[in-house]
Amino acid sequence: MPTKDVLREQVAQRLYTELDALADYAANQQPIPNKMNAAGPLDSAQPVDKEAYRQHILSLANSVLMASPALFDAHVLQLSQRQGPKATIEQIAAVRKAVLLRLSVGEYVLVASVLSAAINALASATEPEQPVTSEPAESSAATSRFSHMAENYLSLLLAGDRPGAQRLVLDEAESGSDVRDLYLHVLQPAQREVGSLWHSNTISVAQEHYCTAATASLMAQLQPYFQRTPRNGRRLLAACVAGDLHTLGLQMVADFLEYEGWEVCYLGASTPLDSICRMVAEQGVELLLTAASMPHHVPLLSELVAALRRDASTRHVRVLVGGRPFGHDASLWESTGADAWASNAEEAVAVVQGLFAEQDGPVQARAAISTT
Repeated sequence: MPTKDVLREQVAQRLYTELDALADYAANQQPIPNKMNAAGPLDSAQPVDKEAYRQHILSLANSVLMASPALFDAHVLQLSQRQGPKATIEQIAAVRKAVLLRLSVGEYVLVASVLSAAINALASATEPEQPVTSEPAESSAATSRFSHMAENYLSLLLAGDRPGAQRLVLDEAESGSDVRDLYLHVLQPAQREVGSLWHSNTISVAQEHYCTAATASLMAQLQPYFQRTPRNGRRLLAACVAGDLHTLGLQMVADFLEYEGWEVCYLGASTPLDSICRMVAEQGVELLLTAASMPHHVPLLSELVAALRRDASTRHVRVLVGGRPFGHDASLWESTGADAWASNAEEAVAVVQGLFAEQDGPVQARAAISTT
């Protein structure tokens, strides 16, 4: 009998290999809705979106491979915001039928546990929220000060007024406000809300792209307002893995660490694994920043870390990961082989300081961070 790790890899590989066949079978379990008019159904029918089932099964395979049911939970919860929990549950049931017929009993048991956890997560998400009886006891002064600005910034962007939104923040920077506060308490919450609005189908893809591009442009304009601090003699590289186009969070972390004295080599979006590894070796990098904006990017991070560890010239490099999927599973970052993870730029600075506090004790540094 294979070990659990071997079984997980075996099941994930089978799901990857049979992705199209499984998606076709799952899609065929769903009734094909007819177009309607006032007189009744028309002759033409709208085909079921088979790509949606491919994404379900791909996410399921990634979740199994990383031993993280929370990854699949995050996938279905995000999808349910756009199409509703009922439709999502029906799709997951169709996926369950498909894998039941094509996997062995042992393989199916492993997959079924992930699918059941996702159904439970969807059910919990639809339960009425408990009323909030009081405001949080503590709220940072910076958050309170800039919350109104964040609302105005987002409102201007959604109204299509990019110059007005950017001028609002630039004026604040010119008045002497710390750019790091503007990142954390204006740009970051605004972008999170943009993501939520898109996931809930409240704004279009075009509007999401418009807001994100405006914020990226603004961050470039804010660079002169960062105080120049003495260099610490260390170099980092920041890059998103192939296929990941969401770079704002990564850019924020890189900017914060540059403020702390790091020399930054920023590669940005969708960078091939071999290119990252080559640049790390050539540039004498000591720290790699990378992130996963979607669950299916997490296995690519694991491949990247494994490639660095295999090479004698790069295995010493510390790796800090971030991104939404790691917020759903507290131990997921460890599964990638990374040294630590951080949820935002401010936390990343503290984590990196811990990683490099004891040059002769990387294991102790890592242990200290993993328990915070």
